[in-house]
Amino acid sequence: MTGAAESAVIRAAASTQPLAGWLLQMRVKFNYTIDDIVDVQLRLLNRSRAARAWRWRNAALTSLLAGAFLFAVIPEGIAGRTVMGTIGLLSGAAVYLALNDVIVKRRLRKWCEENAGSDKTFTCEVELTDSGVHTKSNGTQIIYDWANVNEIKETEDSVDIHFEKGGLVVVRNRAFASLGEHQRFIQLAKQYSDMGRKSSEPNAAS
Repeated sequence: MTGAAESAVIRAAASTQPLAGWLLQMRVKFNYTIDDIVDVQLRLLNRSRAARAWRWRNAALTSLLAGAFLFAVIPEGIAGRTVMGTIGLLSGAAVYLALNDVIVKRRLRKWCEENAGSDKTFTCEVELTDSGVHTKSNGTQIIYDWANVNEIKETEDSVDIHFEKGGLVVVRNRAFASLGEHQRFIQLAKQYSDMGRKSSEPNAAS
């Protein structure tokens, strides 16, 4: 996944008209693997309130069961059983959270491999235009409306564009040839996002 052949080169599209100092369109193209797909799914799960609620509910249940089990089977006085029950509560939650992450990741990987077919490497194109965020990957094209952007987040290895109702576009840092291109991409996305948000407000037409 390294090298010039796998790095995306951001280019200005046909239009060269400036928008607040930036080009109207920018396009990025980069390669990704099954590991990247799994990572994106995990990011979506981590932002899901429902998924977090299930995780903590199951952790609490496992913790209570472990604590109750140790409290019941330890042949000690009430003080010793209380100590062991407390240890069971804490260790049960910790073990569940650790194992759950491993299990979820393994299941997601199997699911992604099943749907991805025999290919090991894929190509993703992301283009920012005034009409939205255009993505093309694995034979599928999607357009996300700027008015639905929820957050544009810069992470250690990517630029994440989150949309309402769970949509997510992840642009890996390896897509950018320079820090300047990376920053221009973020700035253009934020400018279009702000414009989309303002245009969707009820009093935008007045």
